[in-house]
Amino acid sequence: MAEENLSTDVFAQLSSRILQWQYLPGQRLTEEDLCAQFSVSRSPIREALGQLVEQGLVVKKARQGYAVRKIDMKEINELYDVRQVLELSVVERLCRSPMDETQLWELERKWERLRDVLPEMNGIAANADEEFHEVLALGTGNSVLVRTLKDIDKRIHFVRLADITDPERFAKTCDDHLEILRRIRLRDSQGAALALRRNIEWGRVHVEEAIKEALARAYLAN
Repeated sequence: MAEENLSTDVFAQLSSRILQWQYLPGQRLTEEDLCAQFSVSRSPIREALGQLVEQGLVVKKARQGYAVRKIDMKEINELYDVRQVLELSVVERLCRSPMDETQLWELERKWERLRDVLPEMNGIAANADEEFHEVLALGTGNSVLVRTLKDIDKRIHFVRLADITDPERFAKTCDDHLEILRRIRLRDSQGAALALRRNIEWGRVHVEEAIKEALARAYLAN
């Protein structure tokens, strides 16, 4: 197998382990151990670790090597602040120049279906939530805004995985998304902004508790 494919495979497996809390924050990752685990040379391991650093999942320090990034609640809260500013701009723009009506209805039907299959949403909720907000951003036609939001989503993805984990949270997410869509369709910018703030702030205030619970489970598992 080509080294490029090897590094892609190693990156996918390592990022999955980190996001699923199989590697704990602060845990060191050595090239030697990873080469043995994946039965590959140092080259694809170094490439994968470099990608993980770019994604913000791993840090590299001089003379200390690589380690799973520790959780910084101040940074997480700052990312939520920026995310909210961006997404308020998104719904305000969409209320002025709405997305295609068919696309809005399709999104609404999708989230109605997701709400109807709770709690089977477990495992896909975080990705579905990110996709919803990114689809709205795409509707603005502003590619810089979309890229910036996607970058923030990558950096807080592990938070969403820890946060959206129970039927109550799933249902709340579904209801907020449906309300945002209805307000956009009605061109009610104030109502859309209120629903969006509620959606983001509900997640923010539960983040620290969710992370503590996820860490507790991870430490018990390890």
